[in-house]
Parts: sequence; C-alpha cells; structure tokens
Amino acid sequence: MKVNHKQKCIMGFVSIIISSLKKLPFTFQILEFIQNNPLYKGVFILGSGTAVTQLIGIISMPIITRLYTPSDLGILAVYSSILAITGIGASLRYEFALGLPKRDEDAANLLGLCLVLLCCTTAIFAFILVIADDYFIDTFNLYSISEYLWFLLFGFFGLGLYSIFNYYTIRNQDYRIITYTKINQGIGGAVCKIFLGLFSFGPIGLIIGHIISQTAGIGTLVRSIWYKKQNIYNSISINSLKIIAKTYKNFPIFHFPASIMNTISLQLPPLMLLWLYDSQIVGFYSLANMLLILPGSFISQSMGQAYLGEASKMVRDGSKELRNFYLKTLKHLSLIGLPLIGLPTLFAPVFISVIFGHVWKEAGWYCWTLGAMVIVGFVVSPTSILSIYGNNHWNLIWDIIRTGGVYFGFYFCYVFNCPVLMTLFIYSIIMIMMYFVLIFIVLYVIEKFTQNVKGKVDDYIQN
Repeated sequence: MKVNHKQKCIMGFVSIIISSLKKLPFTFQILEFIQNNPLYKGVFILGSGTAVTQLIGIISMPIITRLYTPSDLGILAVYSSILAITGIGASLRYEFALGLPKRDEDAANLLGLCLVLLCCTTAIFAFILVIADDYFIDTFNLYSISEYLWFLLFGFFGLGLYSIFNYYTIRNQDYRIITYTKINQGIGGAVCKIFLGLFSFGPIGLIIGHIISQTAGIGTLVRSIWYKKQNIYNSISINSLKIIAKTYKNFPIFHFPASIMNTISLQLPPLMLLWLYDSQIVGFYSLANMLLILPGSFISQSMGQAYLGEASKMVRDGSKELRNFYLKTLKHLSLIGLPLIGLPTLFAPVFISVIFGHVWKEAGWYCWTLGAMVIVGFVVSPTSILSIYGNNHWNLIWDIIRTGGVYFGFYFCYVFNCPVLMTLFIYSIIMIMMYFVLIFIVLYVIEKFTQNVKGKVDDYIQN
C-alpha cells in the first residue's frame, strides 16, 4: 500500500513523541517496555491518536462556542445521542467478533456478513424515518431537530461502515493506520465545524462536522485491508455467511441488547433534557459534560486497558490477590480523579465564561451538579469489567436498572416541575448510587470467583 506525504507525517507523530520522551528522565525504561511489548505498544499508539483527537477538540471548542449558540450545540447533542443509540444496531454487534476467527477466510466472510447487515439495517432505518418520523417527533418532543432527522441516515451508515473496517483493521494489528484516521477525524471535524460556522450554517454545520469526525478515514482503512490479503475475499459466499452468522450468534443475542441498554443509559440525559426543557439547556449540559469528561478520558481508557490485562492474567492464574488489586486500583484512580476533575469543576463558573464566551456562563453551574458523578464514574468505570469473571449477565442487569433509574429520575422532575439544576443534581445522585452498587457487584463476583478457585484447589489436594 502506498503512503502519501500527509500520511507519513501523521503516522510518524507517535514516533516523534516517543523520541522526545526518551530524553526525559525515568521514561526510557517505560518506553522501551512499551516498544518491546506488542499489546502495550498497540494500546499506546491507539491511545496517542485518541489523545491528539481530544486535544484538537479542546483547542477548537473556544472557537466553535463563539460561532454557534447553546441551542445549536444542544441540537447536535440530541442528534449524536440518537445516532449513538441507533448506530449500535448497524451490524448487530457482529463487528466485535471480527478478531476471533482463526482462519482469514472466516474473518473475510464475517466482514461480508457485517456489510450485508449494514445495508439491510440502513434500508430499515430509512423506511422507519419515512413512515414514523412524525410519531417519534411528537412522542419525544424532537421538534427542534425535526428538519435534521435525515442526517441520521448518513451518520448511521457512515458510523457503521467505519466501525466494521476499524475492527477488521484491529484484527490485522495495523494500529498506525487507525491512529492516522482518528487524527484525521479530529482535524476534519473541527475544521468543518469552524468553516461552516463562519458562514452561519447553524446546527447543520455542527452535524456535518460530527459525521466527518466519526467517518473520515474509511477509504484509508479499506485500502489497507484490500491490498494486504486480496485473495481471501474470493472465499465469501452465501453459504459461508450463513455458517459464520450461526457460529457467532451470541453477539446479536447477548452483546447487542447489553450494548443497547448501556448506550441508552449514557445517552438518555440530552434526550430527556430536551423533552423537559429546550435545546439551549441541552447545549449547556453538553458543554459542561464534555469539559468534565475530557480531562480524564484518556487516563481512564488507558487505565481500563491496563487493568483488563492484569486482572485477566490474575483470573487465569486463579490469584487470591484479585480483590486487593481491584481496591488498590480504585484508590489510585480516586487520587487522580479528585484533583483532575474536581479542580476544573470548582472553578468552572469562572473560566467557562472567559474561555468560551459569556453566553455559556450557565454551563459552569451545570458542572457543579455533575462534577461528583463524573469523578465517581472516572474511578469505577475502568475497573468494572465483569466479563473477565464470566458474569456478562450482571452487566446487563445493572445496565437495565441504571437505565430505568435515570428515566424515572427525569420523570420525577417532570412531575414536580423541577428547575434544571435540581434535575441534574437528582440525575447525578442516581448515577453515583448506581456506581456504588456496581462496586459491590464487582466485589461480590470477585469473592465468588476466589471461593471457586479455593474450592477447586482443596478438591485437588484431597484427591
């Protein structure tokens, strides 16, 4: 595959960072370990791309908030929430299985199955928009985004297509290509929003920029996949697609509903705030939530990857120190999260109006109601991976209860006509309570796992 000058520059970005960091004290050994370990090297490369993309987003936001109104940003938040929920069904979560087949021919057929499903679900989505758009607009009070609903179709197909090829590229461990596309998405999305904002495109400019920020780089991924193993795609057939669909049927049966519930619980607030108030309130919430989450998101993702690797090893080894390791990780994340998120939360009402413009001042007070929830989520989320203990059903149950709790919390505020700050405070309390419930669930599962391991050892000794 030919690499142009632009790709060489972006793909070499991580190498430049590594070279620079080597000059700093105490980092050479760490970087040498990362470079010699394929797993952590991949995580570092992908994480670097995510960090750069987030940095681009942070730098561009003060410009974007001066080109668009809170109402415009609120419409984008509602659009992105609906897209995130509907986008889960693009290929029924079969894309998550792309790294599992041992034979490349099976992986190629799984790729073909995902693409066929994407075309079918996009057609179904289009049909639903044609016959039921008025129903959804009336039911969920989506009048403010009614003229932008058809952009969901483009976002749905583009997001699904990128996700499929992204997971297939991860299978090939071509992390640099993925990093290149992520950085391109960040730059392309930000430039598009700013450029269209200068010409007063309003919400359309934000929505188009959002689509670019999630779909740019599809062509690059396709070329990298196609040029490496062209011959294996001749093995794709209808019969093979049927076999592969049956082989990995657990993904649409179990993973798909769990992902739906998880995403709904996270994306529900913008939709409910629009239902209760208006798109301007959603815009203030969107900015506040983004500013609180962004500082710790890279650390949270990296810690989650590291915890998953170490905890998985301890599970395989049947280690009795699993509980202590979990509690120690919670403690370390708490020590990081409190100042990292707490300080920006404390001074948010002051710096938001200075950095983003006086019109956004109200978002600073929203930060006060959301700060504690974000800190607890930063601490709990990276370490609460129940699947490594073989307890996927607990995740699904917890997600269902959390979604129901969030919905009824907003409904309570609707019945009693609560002001927006009280509504966000109640939402935060519900989420914090659910995070603590999750901690107890993880501790219970770990204790149960440890007892099972001890029982097996005792049985072995007795026999």
